[in-house]
This record gives sequence, structure tokens and C-alpha cells, in this order.
Amino acid sequence: MLHRSRSIASSNSSYIEFPSAFRTHWNKIEHRLFSHVTMNWRGRPLTSHEVIVQSIAATTTRTGLHVSAALDTNTYPTGVRIADAEMAALPLTRHTFHGDWNYALHPQPRPAVPAARAPRAPAPQWDQALLSDPTLTGMSRQQLGDLTRTLIPDGDARRGRPPRLAFPEQVLATVLHLRIALAAEPLAVLFGSSRTAMHRTILKNRKLLEAHGIAIPPATTPPAVLAALQARVLAQTGEPYNKIKTTC
Repeated sequence: MLHRSRSIASSNSSYIEFPSAFRTHWNKIEHRLFSHVTMNWRGRPLTSHEVIVQSIAATTTRTGLHVSAALDTNTYPTGVRIADAEMAALPLTRHTFHGDWNYALHPQPRPAVPAARAPRAPAPQWDQALLSDPTLTGMSRQQLGDLTRTLIPDGDARRGRPPRLAFPEQVLATVLHLRIALAAEPLAVLFGSSRTAMHRTILKNRKLLEAHGIAIPPATTPPAVLAALQARVLAQTGEPYNKIKTTC
């Protein structure tokens, strides 16, 4: 799990910087781990990367804490800009509490680099029915319909402002989120909704599934049809009126 935080170490200081909302609250990592790292460091001048790594890795406590630390010697380019479409396609699962800050980033298999570029065939016409493909949902369309009918009495509320998505689409979006780790951003593009509305839909329907004791197991391997969904997201987010704003 990746969190948006960074550590800074120099010869004169060593501290951990968190987003402002975390700095004002009790943070378990900061008080259970970094306090012991600081005591083990004891103000020793951080004159090299080796001293920093050893000071962190040598930290232990009487309750059994053991810390692993290693120096990353890889070289990374600077000034790289990530497009909105690439951010939208990331397989994020946002947490219930402040999903803009707390989320899990799932690994993606790296595609093989082709030896030579072949003439690109025209992209197939998008078919909305691909979203309910059994290889994506992990269930037949009949089973998906049965699931929707099971949840409809508790989930298809008619009071207040009408939702932008019909309830069957809301269920399908939640299944895709849980099954193949699609985040709210690409789902909003695929279903013609907004990121905020999709995020709320996913949270609501996840609680609804839990209340009914229904689990949607994640896919063990990425379905081949997922490439068509990714192509659709990239094509749609290239249009100015459909541009997705990211939180990073």
C-alpha cells in the first residue's frame, strides 16, 4: 500500500512529513515507529546513506519491533509529467475514510515491448455491453441480474435527487470496482458519471453488499477484455469536456 508521505534526512535533521490532516492527529506509525528510530539515532550526524539505513534498520523495542531498511540505488528521471488519463487508469481502491488521501495501489503487469511497430489497426467500436462481460464481473449476466434484484429493495432509494446512474449500473460499477480494482475515476468515464458521484455509489453499495453477506472475490489475473476498457478511458479523457481532475 502506498501512502502520500515522504521522509527527509540530512546531516542536521531527520523527520517525517505527513499531509496536514495527519499532522494534527495521533498517527500510529509516527508514534510507534519513528519515535524509536529517533531514540536509536540519538542525534548522530547523518553523514552518509549507509549511516541513515543502519540507524533505521538497527531499531528494536522490548515489545518485539523489528525494522527493515535498504537503500534504493536505482536512478529515476526527474521532471516526468503524468497525464490525467494515465492517473485515471491507475488501479486504485480508495478507503472509506478520506479516499482522496487513503488508498491502495494494486500492481499491474507490465506489457511486453514489441520488437517493431506494426501498422495500428483501427480501434473497434465501443460496446457498453462489454462492461458486463462475465470475464470482468466473474459471473454470468443472469447471475448479475439476480444480484441486482437481491439488492434493489434496500439500495434503489427513490427519495431525494435522482441518481445519475440507474441502480443496475450502480451495482455493475461496484462489482467491477471489487472484481478488477477499477477506481472511481475510470468507472466515472466508462459509465458517463462524475468521479464524486461514482465514489459515493461505490461506498454505498459496498456497505449494501456487506449487509447482505455478499462477497465479490477479486480476479486472480487481469481479464483480456480489460484492455478495451483502458482504451475507452484513454480515448474519452482526451476530450476537453471529459477531462478528469486527479487528487495527486
